[in-house]
Amino acid sequence: MQRRVLKRIIFGWISLIVIIALLGKVSIAATNAGRTTADFLLIGIGARAAAMGGAYTAVSEDALAAYWNPAGLASLEEGEVAFGHFAWYQDITLENGTMAYRINDRSTLAASVTFLDYGQIDGYDTNGVTTGYISAYDWSSALSVGMRVSNNISMGLTGKFISQKLDDITASTFALDVGGRYLTDRLAIAVVIANISPGMKFDDLNERIPTNIRIGVSGYPFNRTLVTSVELEKRVYGGIVIRHGFEVNFSDQYFLRTGYNYFPDQENQSFGSGISFGAGVQFSQIEIDYAYTTKEKYSSDDLHRFTFVLKFNQK
Repeated sequence: MQRRVLKRIIFGWISLIVIIALLGKVSIAATNAGRTTADFLLIGIGARAAAMGGAYTAVSEDALAAYWNPAGLASLEEGEVAFGHFAWYQDITLENGTMAYRINDRSTLAASVTFLDYGQIDGYDTNGVTTGYISAYDWSSALSVGMRVSNNISMGLTGKFISQKLDDITASTFALDVGGRYLTDRLAIAVVIANISPGMKFDDLNERIPTNIRIGVSGYPFNRTLVTSVELEKRVYGGIVIRHGFEVNFSDQYFLRTGYNYFPDQENQSFGSGISFGAGVQFSQIEIDYAYTTKEKYSSDDLHRFTFVLKFNQK
């Protein structure tokens, strides 16, 4: 049985490599096809996911599936509330709150809010004289539903409102995420199309938001103490991201995680820039997760994330 499952996982990895090879030929043109706005939507939510390199689309079956794959919400066995904090470079911070509630044995609803604060930004007039600090932030709110279609297949949908503000300039739009997940005892395959939107309008300028397609495979190659996942993300107006993650658990209470993400289209990449580590602990209805990411090209600082999850029984 284990050999059969391992063969399925290897087959999934090989399939992703083939897809990467096919899409890689067109990714260079897509990378230069234009820029997008509301790129904070690409910042992954949750310390557990970050520690696994963001290879979480097929793994997610908690409240944060509202971000990664709403189809995963259908696997929740009880309600959850999750709060996340991410201290990014300089004084930029990302905060997230999500609540998931089971409607019945087949369906789960979730509501979430994400807020990105750019910190203090100096404002200047036309003469270069400082005018004090200006306000700049991005935020989104979302409603998600995950439904179990059959014993092995679940589907999910997320509708979100997105807004950006820079001083007195604001813009907003709506977007959809659509996800699907095929699940067996030891294997999960997931597909998500995220941030489907007509774009965001700033005065007379219409900007595209970062629509992307993610395909992920996760499984237990030996037993349930180890889960591994691999994922391909293709950004419609950008390049490709390859992600890989591992999680080891001890007595289903203590967790160690690591992951790696790679951007094939980026030049001058150094080994180690995409590596992440993390740990978690679960006490009855409370889970605390932490993730550490090494320095990246945007920052000279290491990155730290924290997530606090509270589970509540609905029976």
